[in-house]
Amino acid sequence: MVPSSTIAKLVVQHELFRGFPQEVINLVINQSKIRQLRAGETLIHSGTTNHSLFLVLDGELKVIIQKANTQVAIPIKPGQCLGEMSLVEERPTSATAVCHLDSQVLVISEDVFWTHLAISRQGVKNLMGIMAQRLHRNNQALIKKIEEQLKYQQLEKDLETAGNIQANIVPNGACLFPQRSEIEVYAHTQQARAVGGDFYDALALDQDRIYLAIGDATGKGMPAALFMMRAFTSLRFLVSNCSDLSEVLPALNKTLLKKNDDMMFVSLWAGILDLKTGQLQYVNGGHHPPFSALGGSSFQPLEVPNGPIVGVVEEAQFEVATLQIAPGDTFFLYTDGLPEAYDRNHTAFENERIQASLNSLKNPTMQSLVRDLETEVANFVNGAPTHDDLTMLAFRYMGNEVQIGDRKSERGSNELV
Repeated sequence: MVPSSTIAKLVVQHELFRGFPQEVINLVINQSKIRQLRAGETLIHSGTTNHSLFLVLDGELKVIIQKANTQVAIPIKPGQCLGEMSLVEERPTSATAVCHLDSQVLVISEDVFWTHLAISRQGVKNLMGIMAQRLHRNNQALIKKIEEQLKYQQLEKDLETAGNIQANIVPNGACLFPQRSEIEVYAHTQQARAVGGDFYDALALDQDRIYLAIGDATGKGMPAALFMMRAFTSLRFLVSNCSDLSEVLPALNKTLLKKNDDMMFVSLWAGILDLKTGQLQYVNGGHHPPFSALGGSSFQPLEVPNGPIVGVVEEAQFEVATLQIAPGDTFFLYTDGLPEAYDRNHTAFENERIQASLNSLKNPTMQSLVRDLETEVANFVNGAPTHDDLTMLAFRYMGNEVQIGDRKSERGSNELV
């Protein structure tokens, strides 16, 4: 319980009682009640009739104002009051008052308010000043909240625009090399936020060679997206202008090291496939090894050369591997959002499930391979929060007419033997 001497001091300090004689103040205190409030308890409900003025003695209350779609909470501290506007205007309350910290308030009834406080010139002057300050404070709080909401809405709009720009930078995963019968490719990205750090790429370098890549920039959100775009555009430029794949990642590594005070990096797999000969050259920079199904066998992890993540070590070395592939050989590339997708029990999807899923499909198209795996991981996660981007790219070498004809001839020869 707040001592009577403390109550008197708080009352005297309040603007409403400025200029009043002590005997009037004592009379008001003696004819009023003290109410104990617990944190979370509602003192005033919005839209109800109010018959009291409340003076906060200790603790803290919050007045919650709702205007259209905007809500603000204004703290009411010891020595401040509330309820006076509904008393004067004789209308339902326009806000809700909730106890934020355990508090005590002096409850001044409507009769005491009008009999001892609001009838004098000094009382009216004090009351008008309080109401003007309250309106100004409430309006400022609302204006500030609205400004914050507008800034947030603009940020959301900017992020949406950035997401659209990012999505338009990478090629359409459902329409990759549609005029080239030698290759079937499909890719898909599922971002955890409006923008992300994953990417894939597919580009025809000349009449015979195509470039394929998948990557994952460190971090999430806008920083990862910006670094991803830097890595994506730099890698595409280098691949288009360097005749030797062994020169590409070292050059990209040096590019990303420049002005990289935040020590961001990217993991990636990049390959160049000669559609005429079936020769695949590829390089790996700290990325998950793809799965490959070669020569009619099941999917197995593809052996990749050792290579560090890109953008960290200045003199990093990246080895190029060469693989002769045949028509029908299939490759599946992915980012860590796939094996690191977690269900509600925080169990990861992991590579074993990826491999089992790939091998459970019977001669799928590349689109159905990616989409079926996407459905399987969604069922596994079962609505658990997604924290990482997920990108998948699958391609199957179909071969050219000469190679297909040779295979048919070999099969015919074997049947005769």
